[in-house]
Amino acid sequence: MDTKWAGWATPGTSATSDTAPLCARAHNADLAALAVGIGAGAVVGTGYMMTAGTWTTPGGTATALGTLSALLGTYLCLVLLLLIARLPWIEREVGQDRLIAMHRRFGPWALVLIVAHVALTTIGYAQASKTGLWAQLISLVTTYPWMVPATVAFMAMVALGLASIPAIRHRLAYETWWAGHLYFYLAVALAFGHQLTSGTIFSSHTLLRTSWVGLYVVVGLAILWGRVWLPLRSSLRHDLRVDRVEVEGPGVVSIYISGKKLPELNALGGQFFQWRFMTRHWWWQAHPYSLSAGANGSWLRITVKDLGDQSGRLSDLRPGTRVIAEGPYGTFTALKRRGTEVVCFAAGVGITPIRALLDDLPAGTNMTLVYRVRDLTPGDVALRDELEAIVLRRGWEIVYLLGGRDEHPMTVDYLTSVVPELPQSDVYVCGPGGFTDSVCAAVKAMGVPDSRLHHESFAF
Repeated sequence: MDTKWAGWATPGTSATSDTAPLCARAHNADLAALAVGIGAGAVVGTGYMMTAGTWTTPGGTATALGTLSALLGTYLCLVLLLLIARLPWIEREVGQDRLIAMHRRFGPWALVLIVAHVALTTIGYAQASKTGLWAQLISLVTTYPWMVPATVAFMAMVALGLASIPAIRHRLAYETWWAGHLYFYLAVALAFGHQLTSGTIFSSHTLLRTSWVGLYVVVGLAILWGRVWLPLRSSLRHDLRVDRVEVEGPGVVSIYISGKKLPELNALGGQFFQWRFMTRHWWWQAHPYSLSAGANGSWLRITVKDLGDQSGRLSDLRPGTRVIAEGPYGTFTALKRRGTEVVCFAAGVGITPIRALLDDLPAGTNMTLVYRVRDLTPGDVALRDELEAIVLRRGWEIVYLLGGRDEHPMTVDYLTSVVPELPQSDVYVCGPGGFTDSVCAAVKAMGVPDSRLHHESFAF
């Protein structure tokens, strides 16, 4: 084993900002975005044709624009649900982190369009009836069918939109954020009746109404299939249970999960599951944790650092606790590499999927692990003994970057000095968002093509 220390000497180059360009998205993600765009165009085109006769009537322009906003905003809401439906074939092709990135990209637009629908429709109806905006809004809510549930849905969407603003989201516990997003399903369901009963778009066009209902049904079935049936069937089939909990260091624990026919899960190092521990307090929530060791026929393992939420209480899990697992998810695997030279970058909890990925690298692979840690205490260097043992056994190399972000800027000059072979390697990157973005930007600038750059995002 060759172990290097890059602890206290900082090059003269400045640190790369957290706003460094993101790594290029996979080609399949681009195709998925194209499909969403084509669907949006179809929705807008259909809506425009259906409202063609109202544009010149009193208040017609605002009302027609409000209708188009409603159609497109609702379509995007359904797309948001489909992106997180956890359909295995989509997850394998695109990767869940990229699906979540698309979810975040479309989310604000969906909310803006729904808000525009409320405002424009109120303006249009007020112009047609020659009443004030506030009086018209009250009339719409209290006299039109399904408007009270639709108003509740609107308020829920606005609240979730505000909670999704990064400055607010980062202050929320994962459980709060996760539970809040369950209300999005309720909001979409509550708005459904309003869409079909208000206005003439659906009430007077049977084919359009049937198509819209069919779209809801398809999305609903996809959610039930991917998020309820598949994980429940898999967990019962494999009888997943907590086998034991081992303390790795201060604030770091590993949970071993046993079960039947585990190889049939087809889990790979670098992938993760959504884990639901069936205890009195945690049965209702699922948390994403990566495998921290390559899958084997006896157990699956996750290693978790105490970050102040559920992760700090996993040491209390008792052997025999039933586990429901959604997955495996992610494309951050050894199957993605194109050659025999591999460089892995890790920071923080990003070491856990990379530790598991190392088990899957085949014989003949040359690997260098660049691991940024603040110090070498057991709580800060998770799984250190295992990492050094596997590196020693395989004849690989570890480079520890000791210290904070400012001491180790992820720039072209700095990375070239640390890992000269980078341009000829497959590069795996896992860690906090700023770290991942900075490494990816530098590596791409060094000439590594998208096909040999693999990364995973952990931010919720």
